[in-house]
This record gives sequence, structure tokens and C-alpha cells, in this order.
Amino acid sequence: MSDQQQTPAQRDTPEQRQRVAMLLLKLSPLMFVLCYVLAAVQGAKWQHSLLIAVVGTAMCLGAAGLYKLRGSKSTSDLVWLNILLRLFTR
Repeated sequence: MSDQQQTPAQRDTPEQRQRVAMLLLKLSPLMFVLCYVLAAVQGAKWQHSLLIAVVGTAMCLGAAGLYKLRGSKSTSDLVWLNILLRLFTR
């Protein structure tokens, strides 16, 4: 069976969830460093750079946890979270 014929439930196995979640967990320190460096390069104070890095890392860890728990269904959760965040930023 090719990838195009598989349903999302067939592609979303616990092993794949584990691999994706572990990848996100392993990339979270890199996320912290890159967020901090990019904010600092753009001229942010070190306190603001640190805050941006912590929030970015927390979002990466949250996405890992959400994907580990819900699998491919977590995409709709992230869409709703994005909508809620946009409402609060206006």
C-alpha cells in the first residue's frame, strides 16, 4: 500500500508519535539558543531575549507533549490555540 492510499490513522502509529516527540524534545535546547541569538541580533535587551527564548522553548515542549498525547489529531488543537492567541493579541 502506498503512502497516498493510507489513511491518517494508519500513518499515525505510537512508534511514529514517539519518534516525533523525541525529535521535538531533542531540538528544544537548540530552539532556546536560536531564539535567544536571533532576538539578541535584532537588538533586544538580554532580558527580552531570554523571555523570547523561554517562550519559544516552552512552545516546542508543549507541541511535543501534545503530539505525544493526541497524534495527528493535535493539528486541530494547535489551530484552535492559534486562534485563541490571536484573539488575545488584538
